[in-house]
Amino acid sequence: MIMLGYRFCFFSALFTLLGTGVFAQSLESLLPEDLIKQLVQSGTVNRERFDTAELRMVPRYPALERLLDAKRAGLNPNISIESLQLYKKPSSGNWTAEEKSDLCNGIFAISTLKGLEYFSKSRNKMRTLYETSTVIDGPDTKNPRPDPSYRTPPAELSVFVRQKDLTFGDNVYQFTFYADETAFIIFQENITTLSYGPVPVVDKNKLRSVVAIIDCGPYLLIYTASLAKASMLPGMKQRAGESISNRAVALLSWFTQKADRAFGKNSR
Repeated sequence: MIMLGYRFCFFSALFTLLGTGVFAQSLESLLPEDLIKQLVQSGTVNRERFDTAELRMVPRYPALERLLDAKRAGLNPNISIESLQLYKKPSSGNWTAEEKSDLCNGIFAISTLKGLEYFSKSRNKMRTLYETSTVIDGPDTKNPRPDPSYRTPPAELSVFVRQKDLTFGDNVYQFTFYADETAFIIFQENITTLSYGPVPVVDKNKLRSVVAIIDCGPYLLIYTASLAKASMLPGMKQRAGESISNRAVALLSWFTQKADRAFGKNSR
């Protein structure tokens, strides 16, 4: 879970966010006031439903809204999971070209997802999420490829990724990265059917996830959404939803590590 990493008076901070500065204008344009209040108060807002396709926390960012509209088409999901997080930068300005490039390449480093852990509520302990995570040349040949790296983030990049996790096993996903001056948007879709043991749980192309990282001056606003059409067999939809939710939380922790490195919170 991403926390703000500092203490402040709620009303004082809210006045700062809504009253002055580039960040105030940006955040106010992206989110309704009630969500801003919740984010200032707790640093995170989560929502998960295993019976609806509704998304209620999407930031008003046109590129993100268009992408979600396109990717929801024809899915008819019965699971929706959303999260909003605030990440505080060590400086108050917009990201520099170097910071943006470092963050971009950190996110492109798909192989570093190997060994990522999450907290399992059912087992009450930490578990490994991904045993392996590798960029590959295609879903059929599955030959390993190095993580992509760029001096300047490309406007769009698509890669195939092979990942083995403890819940759904060995699968192939397609990751598509979008970048503009103020945001990174990452879209993920399963290319193979996700199964729990011998039981198919989510058919291919029926799990679609989005992460948007939006620059808001002294902060990053991070929005995640996962939509899935899961099996209606008894217990399977709940199990799939819990696994997808665990995956989202773990990925947010991974994004935080990448942001810490890009913005100099950890030694490079």
